[in-house]
Amino acid sequence: MRKTLHKWHGWAGIICMVPFLVICLTGSILVFKKEIDAWLLPDIAALPVTEQPRLSLTELTARINQQLPNFEIGSWEIFPVGHDEADRVFVIKKGTDTWHKAHLNPQTGDLLSQPTETGHYLTDWLVELHYTLLLNDLNNLPEHMGLIIGLILSLFLLFMGVSGLIMYRRFWARLFTLRWNQRLLAVFSDLHKMVGTFASPVLLILAITGGYYNILIFYEEWVEHAGGAEHHIMSERLYNDNVNIDELVTDSQQRIEGFKATFLLFPYEPELPFTVFGRAPTANPLLSNYGSVSNYDAQTGDYLSTYNLNDQSIGAKTLDSFRRLHFGTFGGLPIKVLWSVVGLTPLLLAITGTYVWWQRRKKRLRRK
Repeated sequence: MRKTLHKWHGWAGIICMVPFLVICLTGSILVFKKEIDAWLLPDIAALPVTEQPRLSLTELTARINQQLPNFEIGSWEIFPVGHDEADRVFVIKKGTDTWHKAHLNPQTGDLLSQPTETGHYLTDWLVELHYTLLLNDLNNLPEHMGLIIGLILSLFLLFMGVSGLIMYRRFWARLFTLRWNQRLLAVFSDLHKMVGTFASPVLLILAITGGYYNILIFYEEWVEHAGGAEHHIMSERLYNDNVNIDELVTDSQQRIEGFKATFLLFPYEPELPFTVFGRAPTANPLLSNYGSVSNYDAQTGDYLSTYNLNDQSIGAKTLDSFRRLHFGTFGGLPIKVLWSVVGLTPLLLAITGTYVWWQRRKKRLRRK
């Protein structure tokens, strides 16, 4: 059984090596997406830290609509006063179902960038490459092919991590053994086992959380557009201009004591409500900034429902923690550095593993 597992482990690594490396290397870079955006786009993505108050959300909405008459707001990532990032507004071009991204200065209401399609900026392109390998929108392939392949790769990564720990289940006995004075095969074999053992906890987390998000996105698309239903073509505003968005946010804060709004989802398809996402007070650093929500009628602004993550089961909280676990944003700079470094280890594992596999294969062929 162990010999068979060793064979499957090796073949899985060989077959999936290139896409594995692409996903892992892009993920390693994207751990620092915020910092890279601030460096490459200082006048667009970043704001000087100041205590100048934000304009009201209702006024900002009006200014966005005034500056972008050919677009409708789909969603909006908002930041508190004193934050160093510009608001990110995602808009849909009228007459299409295509989403675009723009940056907003919330203190003046001015757009810092015009709407750009997905993948326009370097880090956004890397996100697309990371999640879909740029295969989602190719005409010759089925829709969401990239998501499906990403899911398969996450399962392979999960298998390789688990199988590696099973094969070397007594890894602690020789964890720090590295025979530098032996031939290259022994050195690479020790290095592969050592690096794989140290990196496996984080790689297993990345495989599970990444696979979950691929499943979630694919499931949402399948539910919303089952039976060949097309995406809604944005032709007119789907909410009442008289709805006061600040009142919605204020109400959401009253529904959940200490609630901090972080993300607004506008009605981008008929029958959808306004949704205010945010973070409820918690001492758990793994829970995301988007785990609790309140919903409001798009035409009247009437309250509909609230989902407080603090009142949910351990299963719901675990799934919500996947966001911070995947991106390594739960422990400050040390965790981000660790996640980024571990993201680079598959390159070393690929080199050492391929060399060991090839040398052992040559040896078996010579025996035959």
